[in-house]
Amino acid sequence: MTVAASVAGAALYLDSDPGGRRRPGRRERIRDPVLLPLPVPEGFQLVTDETLGVSFPVPYGWKAGKRTAQPVTYTEETGLSELTIGVVGPAGSHPLAHFEDIEANTKTHYPGSHRRLWMQQTTFRGQPAAVWEFTFRGRARVFRAIDLGYSREGEREYDIYLSAPDFDGDAYRPTFDKVRDGFSADVS
Repeated sequence: MTVAASVAGAALYLDSDPGGRRRPGRRERIRDPVLLPLPVPEGFQLVTDETLGVSFPVPYGWKAGKRTAQPVTYTEETGLSELTIGVVGPAGSHPLAHFEDIEANTKTHYPGSHRRLWMQQTTFRGQPAAVWEFTFRGRARVFRAIDLGYSREGEREYDIYLSAPDFDGDAYRPTFDKVRDGFSADVS
């Protein structure tokens, strides 16, 4: 498993360029999110994970990974693109600080394997949030990942993370957006 698969983050709301085109390193435009999850999009199924207390849409055909820890993962048929949903509790001071700590640790332990595209503080559904997009070197290729975290200090931090081969990164952004938009916490 890659270094980035251990990264924690969660849901927030982002706009993408018309047509889904994005330039690495460009700051994303953030807009106010809806307070409730959107309906399950076409081509997706709703998954409820009682261990984490969350529900979220997953594309048809994506398979749940073998669970060895708290996060839950889903991969598409090639196994190269991965969706990870996780919860960290209790949360620290802010998801942005959490991401900065993870990034510093990654640079220390895996020098040259990571490149930040952008990271910023925002809100998601009225809670403090952060978003982080980066590339990292896997065993055979470079991957692009986007990670979102939201929480209030001392509560649970929710994480939505998607990685895909860098050459396919833009193609998987709509998948991330749909999972994020349909994500719901505190379901049991």
